[in-house]
Amino acid sequence: MKQAGYLQLNHRPVLDEDGLPLDIIELHLYGTRLGIRVRELRDALRTGIAVRVEKIRWNWMAYTGGIAGQAQVSKSGKALNIELWNGERFTLALDALSGVLGSRQRSASVAALPPRIDNPVARNRRITDYYPGSANGGCRAEPLPA
Repeated sequence: MKQAGYLQLNHRPVLDEDGLPLDIIELHLYGTRLGIRVRELRDALRTGIAVRVEKIRWNWMAYTGGIAGQAQVSKSGKALNIELWNGERFTLALDALSGVLGSRQRSASVAALPPRIDNPVARNRRITDYYPGSANGGCRAEPLPA
C-alpha cells in the first residue's frame, strides 16, 4: 500500500449547507481536501455504520460541497475504509484515527488500496444493443437478418 495522504482535525471553520460551523476530520488525499463530520464518525466507530465523505469547497470560506463517497469500519475492526464514488479506495488504522480524535496525534497516514474489480453483468439488454453496424448506438429501424 502506498501513502495517499493524511487525516487531521480541521484547523479552519467549515460551514454546512445551512451556514453553521462543523467539526470535521479533514482528509487530504492527492491534494484534494475532503471531510468527515466528527459526530457521525464517532457514531460509525461505535455502531459500524457507513458515514458520508464530503467535498470541501472554498468560496471566501470553506464549506461542504456535496458527497464524495463513504467511510466504514472494516470487517476486522482495525481500520477505517474510505471508498469514493470515482472508484478510489483508501484505508487508515483505527488506532491512528483514535489518536487524532483524542488529540494525542496531529495527523494520521492514509494509504491507497487497489481498486475493486467489478464484473459487469449484462442485464435487460436488447439484441440490437450488440449489433455492430448500427449508426444510432445500437438502435435499428429495420429488423435483424434471420
